[in-house]
Amino acid sequence: MTNDASRPQNSNATIGEGTIVESNVTVGLKYHPDCGPARVGKHGILRQGTVIYGDVELGDYFQTGHHAIIRAKVRTGDYCTVCNRSTLEGLIRLGTGVRIMSHVYIPSRTWAGDHVFIGPGVIFLNDRYPGRWEGAAPTPRGATIEDDVMIGGGSTILPEVTIGRRSFIAAGAVVTKSVPPRSLVKGCPGRVEPLPRELDRAMDRTLALQPADFWHPELPGVMDQDWPKDWPERWDDR
Repeated sequence: MTNDASRPQNSNATIGEGTIVESNVTVGLKYHPDCGPARVGKHGILRQGTVIYGDVELGDYFQTGHHAIIRAKVRTGDYCTVCNRSTLEGLIRLGTGVRIMSHVYIPSRTWAGDHVFIGPGVIFLNDRYPGRWEGAAPTPRGATIEDDVMIGGGSTILPEVTIGRRSFIAAGAVVTKSVPPRSLVKGCPGRVEPLPRELDRAMDRTLALQPADFWHPELPGVMDQDWPKDWPERWDDR
């Protein structure tokens, strides 16, 4: 598990010092004869099954889970994570410390600021009426997510909305319209409420700026982790 840029499937890529590239990873996929290389920063990890197109620019400490797909013209800051089987469809900007959990779909022309958490199974959209436009369809455009936003698992974010700074989207919410800064959104369709005092804070930087995830091979103490001490050895012993 070393820097693997010399492999043929990664020949259209520049991979920074200290970044681990596991087997069966493609970096710099030539999706077009004229496409440029992919650039991956330092000290990251790209796990098995990851596919990264050419014309992608990823910052330092970038991490993927297994089978993450990152298509062309995605640009990220440092300390970003894209977990198992999540897809970034290209033409996406992510700031610093954006953590995208498993099974997330983000379409093109979506923008996220700094220190954003996107829970598992979140779906973003970029066209309200796909295939139902009269005449020429407008250019699809996804959501804009401002800094320090938390989006709970299973949420759906409709096209062209802006989610204001420090907002908290509850799990399963459907965001149909723009959300003012410091708001709580819950329900379907999402109801916007003032953010409770206990949630009105910046994103925890230990979550947003992780240099290594829980199972990173170079993280000390991983082998010491185990079940909670109050769990019985067997289910029948409860």
